[in-house]
Amino acid sequence: MSATPRRWSGPVRLIHWAMAVLLVGLVALGWIMTHGRFDLGTTFTYYQWHKSFGVVALGLLAARLGFRLASRRPPDIGPAGWQRHAAHGVHLAFYGLMLALPISGWLMASASPLHLPTRPFDAFTLPDLVSPDMGVFTALSWVHALLAYGLLGLLALHVAGALKHQFVESDGVLRRMGF
Repeated sequence: MSATPRRWSGPVRLIHWAMAVLLVGLVALGWIMTHGRFDLGTTFTYYQWHKSFGVVALGLLAARLGFRLASRRPPDIGPAGWQRHAAHGVHLAFYGLMLALPISGWLMASASPLHLPTRPFDAFTLPDLVSPDMGVFTALSWVHALLAYGLLGLLALHVAGALKHQFVESDGVLRRMGF
């Protein structure tokens, strides 16, 4: 039997950082496309990119969960007690949001009264999950936005915790996910 690893596996670390960049980019693009003033073609292009990379995020989440379940977990280090429970809670909430955001976006695109097909990278067409309905679309738009703001809040908490471990605790927690 091999020794317990001191760090997460390479694939887990790679997907972690790829998803971090992807999710921040998706939130930024979501903000730009909904609050910017662009011509119709540019707006359409931004929405298509947002939906395409949202599908990538969903695929990466599946890969992340697979690698996470297949990888040996490094031992917990750092403070115990409520801080460890809080960290695990934040991670579980991240997984929930990483699933809920693309699903709510897919539902929202399906419910759109414009009824435009979702074609990630123009490679295939996603099926609609619900019929077009303005009321459902409006509600899902709010849900999707609130989930994105929740993701940003968790991200801020996650980064603050990582920085605390690195510069206050100096306990090596950040090295477990770093390169």
